[in-house]
Amino acid sequence: MILGIETSCDETAAAVVYGGKILSSVVRSQVDLFREFGGIVPEISSRRHLELIQVMVEQALSRAGVDLKEIKGVAATKKPGLIGSLLVGYSYAKALAYGLDVPLVGVDHLHAHVYSAEIGRKFEFPLLGIVVSGGHSAAYMVEGLKFKTVARTRDDAAGEALDKVAKKLGLGYPGGPVIERMAREGNPHAYDFSVVRLKDGSLDFSYSGLKSQAIRIIEREMPQGKRLRDFLASFQRAVVDQIIDRMESLVKIYRPSSVAITGGVSINQHLRDRARAFARKAGVKLYLPEKKYCGDNAAMVGYLGEKLLEAGFREDLFSTPFPRTEASKGVKQFR
Repeated sequence: MILGIETSCDETAAAVVYGGKILSSVVRSQVDLFREFGGIVPEISSRRHLELIQVMVEQALSRAGVDLKEIKGVAATKKPGLIGSLLVGYSYAKALAYGLDVPLVGVDHLHAHVYSAEIGRKFEFPLLGIVVSGGHSAAYMVEGLKFKTVARTRDDAAGEALDKVAKKLGLGYPGGPVIERMAREGNPHAYDFSVVRLKDGSLDFSYSGLKSQAIRIIEREMPQGKRLRDFLASFQRAVVDQIIDRMESLVKIYRPSSVAITGGVSINQHLRDRARAFARKAGVKLYLPEKKYCGDNAAMVGYLGEKLLEAGFREDLFSTPFPRTEASKGVKQFR
């Protein structure tokens, strides 16, 4: 019986996992706190985690029908994320593991996102795992618990670009859902946004140029009405174009048996439809997480944490979280 804890950014979450099954998963978002700012304020976020962490753990245990004494391991997000937010959840997890005298394992948030697509099914390896969210865009070749980074965010992430364009238009925060809703009534080819490829030939993700191009258009014409819906449909299409472009290239290079697209942006229906169309054409199996597991959650942390604990991974109770993932080292660094 594993307790999962997630506090990497602005969601406070806890979950109970047993034998790969999610017995409970509770998430408290801080979105309402940050609407007036148009984005996350790290110090406010970490303070809110302090207020909520105990409540969320109690709710997860209650909904699972589990007593705290039945917990035999604790898994908590260790990296990457906002350092203040990470410290709250990880410190709580360390104290709990010490008090219960059970093992603790630190989980890479992005690796957990990849494994969110395996909940309720089994991966076929080797797997290309693509994570697209507000803070990260990254791709990994995955074989069991071994992760090799094959692409990463060079500047802005996919979700970040959506949020910033929505903010510029005064559409509110977060930007992804409102853009997707308004884009349904627009022409995705009304504006000519091209797929960004880096000059060095890398397949890393880069959204700063696309974001800047969109902001220049907004400042020049401030689209309204039907023109605004066309603009948003075109911008959303361009954001997704880059994800599909990277997926196509990485599949050709690495020849995976399957592909998983995960993270907050993977809830976008346009992306899901495009990914399914490519997977059928390429003859690869596609995994998409249930929509309730697309955003940050503790179920994915507990799910991967259980696998890590079974494989013998343990954390020293003197360990600390850190925000950046080192290239190519993957999960082995936790041993």
